Amino acid sequence: MLEALIQVDWDGLDHAYGRASDAPGQVLALIGDDPQAQSGAVGYLDAVMLHQGSVYSATGPFVRFVAAVLADPATDAVVEDVLPWDAEPRPLRAALLEYLALFAEACRLEVSDEELLSDAYPVGRDEADLQRIREAARACEWTLDPDPDTRTPPPAALMEAVNDTEYRKAMEARDLLACRQVVPDVYAAVLPLITASEPTVRTPAMTAAAYCLDHAALSDSAAALIELITDTAAISSDPRERATIARLLAILGELPEPLLNDPHPGVRACAALAPGCADDPRATSALVTALENPHEADHWFDRHLPGQEGWLHFDLARALAERADDLETILPAALGLATLSFTLNYDNDLAPFVDLAFPEPLTDHTVLTPAQRTFLGALLDHRHLPFNEALCRRLLGG
Repeated sequence: MLEALIQVDWDGLDHAYGRASDAPGQVLALIGDDPQAQSGAVGYLDAVMLHQGSVYSATGPFVRFVAAVLADPATDAVVEDVLPWDAEPRPLRAALLEYLALFAEACRLEVSDEELLSDAYPVGRDEADLQRIREAARACEWTLDPDPDTRTPPPAALMEAVNDTEYRKAMEARDLLACRQVVPDVYAAVLPLITASEPTVRTPAMTAAAYCLDHAALSDSAAALIELITDTAAISSDPRERATIARLLAILGELPEPLLNDPHPGVRACAALAPGCADDPRATSALVTALENPHEADHWFDRHLPGQEGWLHFDLARALAERADDLETILPAALGLATLSFTLNYDNDLAPFVDLAFPEPLTDHTVLTPAQRTFLGALLDHRHLPFNEALCRRLLGG
């Protein structure tokens, strides 16, 4: 490990906060015997090497070492308080696997190498000039002073790098291409961990492996991974793991049909999100049932599932709205959302159901169906006012 770390020119690579000369110490901390240092190294991976989902020239080499240490017994250690949003202490190996999944996502494998190469080496741009800008920017010893009274302006060389869009796109594309070379190594390292006995390790291992599959070198690996993930669902006693599997199978273009009959409502709802389930009445029923109490649905699982960005009920509502043909069928879901939604979330959940329920503008001559009356009354009761309030109250006879 030491020999391999020494062979990397870390000082010639960058992370979110400058030169990556501190990277070897963080790698060694992962396999050391200091729990606090191990937790700090995970935080370093999150904030420095994968800052806000971005990659840098040092990210690929660093992640290659992270993948290599997964099998080390030191990663069995339980770490806690790594990040503010961690729900509970967990094995270091599980935390690393979650970040390897984020790394694979950050590689933007849905974008072709050809497109990135076009950005990385722009036609007509002198390579020597690009390297001049890079070296001049890296030589700047400047940090943003939080105090505006003592703050100095950024150096001209740094501003040149920031303002040159073509240069920035070229460097970002090169960093992505370099990171993509590491994805097959990540896949090979996480695959054996899917057979681990504990869901805390097995679940993030499946997620990381699935996110790697868009890499061109892994195109022949999909069928075997899908079979392995599907088999895991059959033996799992953990609802969160089965919900993760349902969402992973959907991401991989598979139909998680058996999970539509799962005993847990959250697993059924996640299986129902798969596009292939759009015409299955069981899927519609699972979504409607889940959205009758969207607050409860949002707290079925303690952390985000694959493909989830906001509250879980956002995904459920979006899928149901895209499939619904009439208000009557999905009325319980619409009423449930009316109790939860507020102005900031209106477009994410309730608005599509209002459009479905009232396809024509309301007038004093509108004759409401029973379902429309019920839904409109619920909207007013919970202070949602998509229409003129006085008009709505007249139509409801109040």
